[in-house]
Amino acid sequence: MDKSNKKRNDKQTNLSEFALLNDRLNLTLSFSKRYQMSTAICYLRIILPKELTNNEESQIETFIINTVFTRLKGSIRDVDTVIKINRTDFLISIIDINEEDCSLICERIISYISHIYTIGSNHFTISSNVGICMFPYGSEQLQELQTISKIQMYEALNVGINQFSIYKGTFDDTAYRKVLIENELPYAIKKGQLYVKYQPQFHLNKEKVTGCESLIRWNHPRLGEVPPIEFLPHLETIGILNNIFFFVFEEVCKNIANEPDLDIKYSINLSVNQLLLKNLIPNLRKAIKKHSVSATNISLEVTEDIQIYTIKEVKEKLHSLKKIGFTIALDDFGNGYFSFSDFIELPLDFVKLDRDFVLSLVKNKKYEGIVSPIIAMIHNLGLEVIVEGIENHNQFLNWLKLDCDIIQGYFISKPKLFSELLNSIEELEVRVNSFIEDKK
Repeated sequence: MDKSNKKRNDKQTNLSEFALLNDRLNLTLSFSKRYQMSTAICYLRIILPKELTNNEESQIETFIINTVFTRLKGSIRDVDTVIKINRTDFLISIIDINEEDCSLICERIISYISHIYTIGSNHFTISSNVGICMFPYGSEQLQELQTISKIQMYEALNVGINQFSIYKGTFDDTAYRKVLIENELPYAIKKGQLYVKYQPQFHLNKEKVTGCESLIRWNHPRLGEVPPIEFLPHLETIGILNNIFFFVFEEVCKNIANEPDLDIKYSINLSVNQLLLKNLIPNLRKAIKKHSVSATNISLEVTEDIQIYTIKEVKEKLHSLKKIGFTIALDDFGNGYFSFSDFIELPLDFVKLDRDFVLSLVKNKKYEGIVSPIIAMIHNLGLEVIVEGIENHNQFLNWLKLDCDIIQGYFISKPKLFSELLNSIEELEVRVNSFIEDKK
């Protein structure tokens, strides 16, 4: 069985199990109501080590999640129920329980999960948070019980890791907003609520806009514009990170097709998860062929992660993407560790400096002595340097002196809709070039 069929079967299994859980929960609530017993609905989220979040095929991660599931079942009674909702979330029902005893059980659950996991020579620690809503005091409706318990999970997370929180009749608006965003995000594409904005990138030597970064945005019918910082962290949790990437890629291809004479390279963030997809390259080929666009118009921004680029499959895939015509940019350079040999082995065209470089230079000019050699090294390798997060003219002047190549940030332009981008490029170039001339 290939991996795509396996994932499809796993998804069908999960849906079947979730339907059985709902049936069992409904029976549990009916039983509890008839015999006037209280039942706890608990929403549990585990926090996986960061080093495991970059590889969706990780056997270590699968082992840990399966072990967590086993420990969860071992911490409750046979009459209680536990099911895995997604990669990190579990739902537990505990029948005939009062609030005090439920607290003790949740403490035990958290303790069971937080033990060290040893796989070979590796040791991992898992943390968790639990939200609880009691039937019938919190609600008598199953869906409400599940939603409220999830909100309480976020309230527990606000307190700290390995905490639980029981619904007391009111809940925090911030936690409620997080649940609303997470629950409705999977439907945002289908309902046409997601769209793409483009932030121009100004090339200092060419004195014009040569690129723009494609950025996903969400216009929610009730919440209005949801900031990316609020919804982007949920994409991986709910399993739609790859869907969002392909959505953005498709939108970019449409815009390139509509304006084929626009000499701009569109950059799209490509996460480690997508690099590991077996269908990545076939899907990208299909999209550019569908819209009759060239891969040379698109730059793929990959995040600096030394561990993932040591994998042979990833290196080969990056070289394949380069051979097709895509340019490759290393994003957020400086927030990890990258050696000289790593640069030589990877087919890079651009290096995008991490925002911390910009902030550090603003706070202390002595960091110029660190940044200059880095830029020189990148240039010596035949690559261009992109600096993002330039918000004002002072920052712009600082980086202008440091001989970087491309500037991105609010000083150049805020992200714009594609139609707005087309209408603003000429004015933008005149403004920035005039500023540079005035400072010479």
